[in-house]
Amino acid sequence: MDQSIIRLRPHHALCLRHYVGKGYNDDFVANMSEIHARLQSGEREMVQIIMHRDSLCSPCPHQVNATCDRECWVQQIDRVVAKACGLRSGLWLPWKDLCAMLDQHIFNQEKWQELCAGCPWYDVCREVHEKQKA
Repeated sequence: MDQSIIRLRPHHALCLRHYVGKGYNDDFVANMSEIHARLQSGEREMVQIIMHRDSLCSPCPHQVNATCDRECWVQQIDRVVAKACGLRSGLWLPWKDLCAMLDQHIFNQEKWQELCAGCPWYDVCREVHEKQKA
């Protein structure tokens, strides 16, 4: 996968909104931190929405033979986020615009809590979300 292009599954855009430097292992954290820093740099970074393995997946320990061992669960979340925000596979848009869509359709509506309830990082994200709201 071309490292210069940031491709994101819809649910990973949610993860990046609450990212605080924690992850499954050192390789995963390094990759996610680099992508998060690029997106937060203030540049008009473009991302491509995809509905399969993306720029965050390769160092994830849940990858088994190039497939996520939680694929059914993440596909379900991807579909809900995509539908709520009007996203489709292959769509290119600025990160800033994607964040605005997520805020309007997922975070401000508190839909993320139900969507992400089964995620092992839910408590971390809930903490970050509460601080952001304050």
